[in-house]
Formats: sequence, C-alpha cells, structure tokens
Amino acid sequence: MIKSLLTLKDIKIATSSFSLKNISLELFHGEVHVLMGENGSGKSLLMQIASGFIAPDSGKIYYKGTLLNTRRQNDILLSNTAYLRQDATMLRQLSIAENLFFSNLPYKTKLFKNINYDKLNAMCRELIDEFNLPFGVFDRVVDLGLAQRQIAEICRSYLSDADIIILDEPSAALTEYEKDILYKIIEKIKKRGAAIFYITHSLSDVIKIGDRISVLKKGEFVGTLKIKSSTEDDIIKLLSGNYQINRYPKLKVPFGKTALSVKGLESLGIIKDISFDLKKGEILGITGLAGSGRTLLANCLFGSAPYKVRELKVNNKVRLIKNPISAIENGIALVPEDRLTESIFRYLDIFENVAFSSLKRFTGLLSINSSYLEQAVFEYIRKLNIPEDTGSNNLLEYSGGNQQKAIMAKWIMSRAKIFILDEPTRGVDSASKIDIYNSINDLVKKGASVIIISSDIEEIIGMCDRVAVLASNTFVCDEKIEDISKEQIIKLSTMTN
Repeated sequence: MIKSLLTLKDIKIATSSFSLKNISLELFHGEVHVLMGENGSGKSLLMQIASGFIAPDSGKIYYKGTLLNTRRQNDILLSNTAYLRQDATMLRQLSIAENLFFSNLPYKTKLFKNINYDKLNAMCRELIDEFNLPFGVFDRVVDLGLAQRQIAEICRSYLSDADIIILDEPSAALTEYEKDILYKIIEKIKKRGAAIFYITHSLSDVIKIGDRISVLKKGEFVGTLKIKSSTEDDIIKLLSGNYQINRYPKLKVPFGKTALSVKGLESLGIIKDISFDLKKGEILGITGLAGSGRTLLANCLFGSAPYKVRELKVNNKVRLIKNPISAIENGIALVPEDRLTESIFRYLDIFENVAFSSLKRFTGLLSINSSYLEQAVFEYIRKLNIPEDTGSNNLLEYSGGNQQKAIMAKWIMSRAKIFILDEPTRGVDSASKIDIYNSINDLVKKGASVIIISSDIEEIIGMCDRVAVLASNTFVCDEKIEDISKEQIIKLSTMTN
C-alpha cells in the first residue's frame, strides 16, 4: 500500500463566516491533486490548514504516515509547504534573480553576507533558459505584469525544498503559451517526488495535468475521482452541475455609432501604433502574452499610464484622457487586472465599495441622499447575485467571484458607457462567471461598449465580436471572431519582431 505524503482526516473548523465539516483528503508523492468548487466552498480555508497557517478545531493530520502532535503540526507543515496564493506578493523593488533565489542566495563570504551577484545572475539565467521564461534576470518585480509575476511565483515554488506545493489558480492569468511553461514546471516538481494541491476553475487544466480531483461544496466534501479513468462528463457530474457546459452566453446585438476611436497610441516603448475603433453595443477582445502590453493599454485608455496618441475620440469628439478623473468624466470605466491592490478599498464594506464611483449622482447641495443611495446600491448587488450578508460586510471577506462582481456593480452603477475589463473572470468560479457575462450582455443591450482583455482565448472567442492580438509591440490582427480560430490567435500571440 502506498503511503500518503499528507492525510487530512475528519477536519472540522468554524470561523466567523464559514465552516468545514468532516473533510478527509489524501495527497500522494508525485501527484497533482486538483481541488474544485465554487468560490466560498472552502478550498482556500482547507489549504490554510494543510499548509499549517491555521489549526483545525478537530481532526487528525498525518505527514509521511506520522500523526502530527497538535502543538508541532503547524511548524512541521509550514516548513515543508510552499503555498502560492492568488494574491501572493514578491519583494517588488528587487530583481527577479533576487526574488527567485532569496532563500538560497550565494555569498562571496558567509560571514559578511556579501552576495555573489555573478553567480546569482548565472543561476537565474539558467532557470530562465530552461523554461523560456517571459522576463529577464535584471527585471524588477514592480515593472512586471500580473501574469509574469504569477510565473515567477510558480518558479519560487519549483526552487523550494518543499514536499507539498499548493497552487491557487496558478493559470488564471496565463495565456495558452504561458500555461505550457506552468505545465513543464509542474512536471519537474512531480519528478522530484513532491506533490501538488492544485486549486482551479479550469476543466482543461484538470484534464491536462491532474491525477485526482476532489470537489468541495459549502464546506463539505463531495467526492474524489481518478482523472485518467474518468470522462469529462463524470467530472462535471461530480461538480454537481455547477460547471456550465454552455459557458459563454453571448448575446448578439446591433452595433451603433463609433463610441471610441484610437489612432496611433504608444506608451513607454512597450506598445506602438495602436489603432482601433469600438462601436456602441460591441465587445472587442484583446489578448497577448505576458509582457505584451495588454494591461498597459488598458491603463493608457483610463488615463493611469503615460501615453502619446495621434487622435483619440469619444463619441466622435476629440478628447485628451490625461488621468482617471477625465476618463470617468468621459464615461470610461476600468475593471483592473489586480483587483486586490488596484480596485478594492480594503477597509471599506461592500456597500461603500459599490457606491464610491456614483456618490456625485446622489449628492445634493449640502449632503448625500443616503436612503436613495442605499436603495440603488442594494439593487445592483442583487442584480449581480452578490450575497448581502456574509457575517462580515468587509469586501475582503467575500469570495474572489463576489469581489469581482462588486467591482462590476460599482462601474455599472456609475452609468459609464465604455467598459474596459482586464481579466474580468480571472480566479472566478463558473457560476460567478455566468453572472459577469450576463452583466456584460446587459451592458451592450443598453448601448454600452466593452473591451475584454483576457488571456483566456476561449473566453475571447465565446464572448467577443472582434479580437485584436497584441504582439511585437502592436496589434498584429484585428478580426471578426467568426473569421479567426483559436490556433491562429495562439500563433499570432507568439509573433516576434
């Protein structure tokens, strides 16, 4: 009988807003054990227990067949686990090399801790060449995009001595090309005998790299399947119908006049000669590899990054979008890629977060009409199926899907007319994705225009009318969805000068 690396048996825990009930799970050497379930099902809480961050109220934990003593279990698990969270942060002002090898820096003299930068950079260059990573040795983390930082974090897990690797939505921000890098790293981790808990909402990830899949629902264990001996339908049944086969409820609407026209936009030497038109009722998809400038373009259009442009028109009027205030005044909204640092007011509740962009609408001569504002906020919260009471109304206590829907509600309530959605469904469960897609459909029905920036090419094809691919510093195509295939988009994304 094969001994498990980690066994969780009859795990129970109750927090102020959630509980796990009698969860039993095993992780074996050299396997990828996939965890699935809607946001709020208990996956992350269970992984905090598995990694030693918190202790369960009851239950047993075995590590390499040995029952862990309650007083020592957290120390043992913490020292043998690498946990890559969705909101993981690196040392932003340091280089990639310094971050990746921070726990194993080579020194010229150990006594004085003088770093041997020649050796450090050579070690990093070897790793970059091994996996064809999308960044350089000397790049600072602060200058990288979210997908590049995600790949760097995965590399840190690979370089660690940990037996247990926990990856929380590692592929959510990655394109198909970048996912191949992730899969190669995972194979290397498995070959050295370590094991991986892999949290995802992507069925394609499950089939591609998973060995077993377990599903949680509302804090309870649903079941486990061996992936090689299961069909896609078996997995969907295990998910209890929460995974939508018709994942993209695209709505075709007639286009109106041009809402946004951009000619010759460039920024920071990263993107050049960007030109496109966006009509009322139209959804434009933009994709490209990490570092291609997708997020930079979104920030330029919202006035939060420096740029030059030959001509920019909103509703056929020449405009200069010099900062986010002027973008909002011109009816432009941005749902950013990194919601936790760029969109959520961390210490405000969900009501205040949703209301923030619309306060002017409800302000009279001397004060805010609070009752009218509250009524409007809760109407939008209900429209997007966001729970009104989770025990704590701080938005950080909500699931990732509900956080993203609250950000959408904020901008919809502001009555914006041009929506720039940067990775709008990254790390979001299937039910919340449908809510977001339906809200996009509702926007275009009412004449709004939408730009979806996404690394998920299936999402682009499923929800957009046109796709523009960023590569070699500019758009290398701008085609109707029906005139281009997924394979062509991937090929175009990898074009270089």
